[in-house]
Parts: sequence; C-alpha cells; structure tokens
Amino acid sequence: MKASLLLTALTGFLLVSPPGYGQTIPDPPPPPEPGIETPDSMRIFEKVEVEASFPGGDKAFAKYLEENLNAATPVLNGAPAGTYHVLIQFLIDRNGTVSRITALTKYGYGMEAEVIRIIRKSPAWVPAMQNGRAVRAYRRQPVTFVVEEEKRKRKKYRNN
Repeated sequence: MKASLLLTALTGFLLVSPPGYGQTIPDPPPPPEPGIETPDSMRIFEKVEVEASFPGGDKAFAKYLEENLNAATPVLNGAPAGTYHVLIQFLIDRNGTVSRITALTKYGYGMEAEVIRIIRKSPAWVPAMQNGRAVRAYRRQPVTFVVEEEKRKRKKYRNN
C-alpha cells in the first residue's frame, strides 16, 4: 500500500513538472501508410467503444446457432439434466476474421467443442471499433445449453 502511494506521488510530481527541465518532447510519428502493419494496428483490445458483432446482430446470431449448432450434443454425451452456460472467448481481427478460440468454461460433454466448431465456421464478424477505426479485439460469447430430465412413461399392467 505504501509503495503504491509513493509511486502515485512520484508520478504526480513528474506529470506536473514544467516542460524544459532537461526534457525534450519528440514530434509525433507520422501516420502509417495504408496497408502497413504498425505496433498499434497489431494491438489487441479487451475493452472497446463498440464491440465486435455477428453480421446482422444478435437475432442473426441466434438464427445461425439454431441452424448450425447441434443442441443435442450434451444429451448424446450423457450430460445430466441442468442448464449449462458455456463461455467462449475469441479474437476478431480488423477484417472480421475469427481466431484464437478458447473455452472459458469446462463443463465437458462436448458442449464447448460444439460451440467452438460453430464459431470457427461462422462468417466474418463486424470488427470492434475504437476511435472510429476497426481494431482487433477479444469477444466473449455465451451460449446456453438446457438438458431436460427425460420423462419416462410407465406402463400400466392390468391384472385379470
């Protein structure tokens, strides 16, 4: 705690010191030429002004899941009844390409693998925006699986 306060005090002093105390302020670098990768263009954002999104928005993503996700995966792999909130993180590049897909949950029963499969084959996403420019950013996507308890019909036996 003391080290933290001391660092803050020193930083505050350095920020308030008047220019000219042996400091030279360099000119800002020229803007990069279009198509050339710079360290800033390779930066990966965790928080952005506008999050990356599926083309068409949340309703289009829900439809994409309905048409492509095998919702029976946990049942086929023996998952007990319950609600499972799978969370997948992936990187969306400036051109909408999806990469670095990882599961943040570990329920098993094939659920994380199924969501990763679907995200991997998804179309290009709309990239995140920061300061009016498309940027590389992580996205966390939740997908919920509901496994219902199997209802078994009981046979009625008649005694004659």
